[in-house]
Amino acid sequence: MRIWQEKFHREADTSGISMRTRLLLYWFFMALAVVAAVLAILSAVGVLSHSARQFSESLTIQQQNTTAVLDSQMDELMAQGVALSEKLGKELDAFLAGSGMAFSELNDDPNAIAALEQRLYTPLNSTLSAAACSGVFCCLDVTANTGLEEASSSRAGLYLRYSGLQPTVASEQNVMCFRGIAEAARRLQLQLHNRWNPELNLSLIPGSEAVMASRDGRLAERCLWTERVALSDTWEKVVLLCVPLLDGSGTVRGFCGLEISDLYFSLSHAAVSSPYGSMVTLLAPVEGNSLSLAGALLGGTDGSRLTAEGTLHIKEGKYYSTYSGGRETYLGTHQLLDAATSDGVPLAAVTLVPDSAFRQQERNVRTTWIVGAAVFLLVMLALAAVLSHRFVRPINKSLAAAKGGTANAVPSGIPEIDEMLALLRQRTTDALPPNIEALLHSFAEKADTLTGTERSILQYYIDGYAIKDIPELSYISANTVKTHNRNIYRKMGINSFDELKVYIDLFERCGRSGELLHKGE
Repeated sequence: MRIWQEKFHREADTSGISMRTRLLLYWFFMALAVVAAVLAILSAVGVLSHSARQFSESLTIQQQNTTAVLDSQMDELMAQGVALSEKLGKELDAFLAGSGMAFSELNDDPNAIAALEQRLYTPLNSTLSAAACSGVFCCLDVTANTGLEEASSSRAGLYLRYSGLQPTVASEQNVMCFRGIAEAARRLQLQLHNRWNPELNLSLIPGSEAVMASRDGRLAERCLWTERVALSDTWEKVVLLCVPLLDGSGTVRGFCGLEISDLYFSLSHAAVSSPYGSMVTLLAPVEGNSLSLAGALLGGTDGSRLTAEGTLHIKEGKYYSTYSGGRETYLGTHQLLDAATSDGVPLAAVTLVPDSAFRQQERNVRTTWIVGAAVFLLVMLALAAVLSHRFVRPINKSLAAAKGGTANAVPSGIPEIDEMLALLRQRTTDALPPNIEALLHSFAEKADTLTGTERSILQYYIDGYAIKDIPELSYISANTVKTHNRNIYRKMGINSFDELKVYIDLFERCGRSGELLHKGE
């Protein structure tokens, strides 16, 4: 007996992967497949993409940059406007003192006005070259002809601006005389603008009267930003910074300032490309939940249909605000600046992205997640199928070889199966090894836990019938057979019909088939 047992264990010993390990791997990949399916579902409903949060982070960074740039630009323009006012005031005093004239005597004296404008040219041109603007101007509270009907709103002054702006440095721009006495422009060798006029029309500059009427406070506190207004006699629209112009006694003699045109702002603040669409910069009046596009300066609008027309209504959200009311809805954010228009409406730095561009990117991200999860799911299912096939194939192969004769039996590579097959090759022995005896005994005990119907089905399998034969034999549906099979597998501690057939075949080869369903009787 000892010699037989040693021979048995030597034949049954293999280096293959155990059944438990194979099943563990199989269920591991099945679990991964379930995870992949869950990921695909979550991706489809947008839970995993986090596009809104990621968009908010990009938007916040761009808004911080936009606010910092506009804050800096407007502060610098304010400082340069105040400095220009002080320089012009000194030149005005020097001119009046040198000519022996009172300021009021400039009225109806175009020659004196031309001479004064010629003197004021140098500080105006220097400021234009140094400032981030498209034009500079000074307006004097006098007129060359008080007898004209429009004399009450017409004022002498010099207005210099760039013509045909290009995205280059200021030194390469063409400076033209937009307003001023023609004689002064000739002396300064300035080309007249094609919409030139000798004087400025105050009615077209909102808040100009308030600036000239200001009496108290520092110059910086008396400055005023106009809303976006049409530049007289042109197709252009501009925002103007107006600063009181004082003489040596502190009397307001007019105002001066700087211009930011639509074109200049657009060239200075190009649209910023992002995964969510073009981010457009605006300097816009914002009052309550309304943003005035008509009063706004727009940066580069590439990739959007944004125009300076109408009003956008603001609806705040968790990650961003929605701006709607125009031809297209926009997503973005805004921050109020330390500046307001002539009618007291705060100006804000605004960053907008077309809603359609964001939604497209959101769909793209969601699709990527879904495709990735679907591919992962398919790969896991394929791996599970391969593992399942490789698990069953050696069992079937070994059983088929064993049925053909013990001489043709081949190892399955599964220790538990090879151990049982080694047993089958010891037909000359009446006794079974202890481990196989225990295995058969345990399996027979589990059979006692089956219900009557389950025992009947198991008996059909013992008799050699296949699963497809059971519905007709037992007068039940195929689905009911599947349910009974699952219960049988669970109670017997096995995982498939093939594994059940292995045990049935083992009982048969050992001549103990009768014990399988009659042990407890």
